[in-house]
Amino acid sequence: MSYSIERRNPYIIGRPITEPDRFFGRDRLFEFIEDNLLQSAQVILLHGHRRIGKSSVLAQIPRAIDLKEFAFVPLSLEGDSRKSLAEVLHELSRDSVQQFDLTIQVPPVQAFAENPQIFIDNFIPALRRELGVKNIVLLLDEFDTLYNVDVKQAAEHLFGYLQTAVYDNPNLYIIPVVGRQLEDLPLMLSLFREAPNQEVGLLDQRSTEQLITIPAKGILEYDLAAIDGIWELTTGHPYFTQVVCFALFSNARAEKRWRVTRSDVRFIVDRAIELGEGGLGWFWEGIPLPERVVFSAAAEVPRARQMEFPEISSLDFSEVEPLQLLRECGVELTEPIRKALLNLVGWKLLRTSGVRSGILPGQKHLSMPPTLATYRVSIELVRRWLIQRHPVRREFRGLEDLNTEAQNLYEAAKSARLRGTNPKIVSLLNEALRLNPNHFESLFELADSLAEMRQFGQALKYYKRAYLVDAVRVRDSYVQALLDYGEELHNLGETQDAIAHLEEALAIEPENLQIKRLLEQIRKEQQYMEHLRVIPITSQNRAYISSIAEMNAEQADLQTLQQNFNQLKAQVNAEAPIDLKNRALEHLNDLQEELFTQKKVDGLTLIYVYQWFRKHLPKPLVQAVTDFVDAVTATISHSDKSH
Repeated sequence: MSYSIERRNPYIIGRPITEPDRFFGRDRLFEFIEDNLLQSAQVILLHGHRRIGKSSVLAQIPRAIDLKEFAFVPLSLEGDSRKSLAEVLHELSRDSVQQFDLTIQVPPVQAFAENPQIFIDNFIPALRRELGVKNIVLLLDEFDTLYNVDVKQAAEHLFGYLQTAVYDNPNLYIIPVVGRQLEDLPLMLSLFREAPNQEVGLLDQRSTEQLITIPAKGILEYDLAAIDGIWELTTGHPYFTQVVCFALFSNARAEKRWRVTRSDVRFIVDRAIELGEGGLGWFWEGIPLPERVVFSAAAEVPRARQMEFPEISSLDFSEVEPLQLLRECGVELTEPIRKALLNLVGWKLLRTSGVRSGILPGQKHLSMPPTLATYRVSIELVRRWLIQRHPVRREFRGLEDLNTEAQNLYEAAKSARLRGTNPKIVSLLNEALRLNPNHFESLFELADSLAEMRQFGQALKYYKRAYLVDAVRVRDSYVQALLDYGEELHNLGETQDAIAHLEEALAIEPENLQIKRLLEQIRKEQQYMEHLRVIPITSQNRAYISSIAEMNAEQADLQTLQQNFNQLKAQVNAEAPIDLKNRALEHLNDLQEELFTQKKVDGLTLIYVYQWFRKHLPKPLVQAVTDFVDAVTATISHSDKSH
């Protein structure tokens, strides 16, 4: 192979391809356009995703379609959405003259404003005469940019104007190109509903191989495995194929190694993503917000699944997995989000790859599992870009912007909360979440407000979801609410629920000493209740006896308990606060009567005394009463074993 040729990168990114020898494929599309022109179809709609090559197609139409009676005039409407009809018609006239370097006098904007009809009655006939043709075909790129949701004036005027123009003038044809789904342009569809339309889609494998190999022929050689690797990354998307090949050529030139292998393709993926950043961003902005969120989740599912199940490396995923990932992020699955997956499939951003069992890895089933449709991201390079630049945990926060009224309610509630939390604020935040279940700031604010009002049960319902949304932000508040609610439940005697909430808090903060102490205390109380059961002697006298009453023969045990009790009483007498001392001694006297006079252990009495000490007296006295209760339970346990 000769390397005397200048090694300038032959691949094109960032502009439409106007060179005939650098453009590949689309033969059927050109045949479709030619057939419809010959059948006098005056409006032919072309549509496709951004960066799919629509502008390049328009640039190639005059070369690819050779019809003697037709002249093709490539024009762009980009940036015209805020302009008046007169301004747009003036610019179309001016650009047409410049395109063919003609001497036709273009009327000023004011003339079009006074009489828009001069574009059809005067300018188009003059253009036909100058070009010596019977029919003029306006190739209108970026046609949908006129359909701006904020400013529709130019779109409404131009769409209607062109409809009338082609209806009244059989020698005028238009081929508008739009970069969004046709169903998103109801006004245009209603005006041109009978127009044939065709999608500008992906290239076939043969055309893709030509795009890869021909521009660099004589300079760069591709292994067959390398071509397969590029196809797996781009699936025939012309822009992304150009980006990958541009990166490969740059790498070959830097290394002075002019044969591309599959490992080279793997090596340059990140560089290709960098080179294609502008086009990828433009591509991304053409996707509605709910679909963006689901698309990010779909891109991330294979990686998330492989982290959990390393043995699974498939890029396929079931229809439920992206939605499940969003649930795990705290996203409420509203109707637009549920529909988004099907929209992405319809727009060919996801493609169907087959069916599989509805049982996820690691799950068990007893009956025949259902089958689910499986999908994958159509363009692997896009999937990798999404993981890098638009991770789902960043992207789903944009769902907050879907409802302006919800945002206004949140702002009102947040402002009012500065003056104190009250039920009205809770009502405002609930309404914001009703209007937009994924207004996450309202979710955070509502959880905090309910916790401040000590409505812990309700607060925890929202904290649980908020923790999925942003664990770092709500961690401390969530743990505190779990602790407060656990303590409240404990005081109400709902021990098992208290333990469950405290264990949940401890799972989040394993080293939290306050939670550990409270859990230890509650569990110790449970042990006391278990050991200090009151046992009836007979059903006749309704008397009660405990293990201690059965230990009369073992006076040593009772004497030891008596000594321990005396020490406890002396310590209370010496250390208890003055205002609580008499009450504490009264409780101890009651306990002394039961234990050493009646020879009975009533577990409820013992627990009551213990809990009163814990709530009212200093820690040293709490520890002293704890030690005494431990001694009682140890004695009972010893007696139980001996009997």
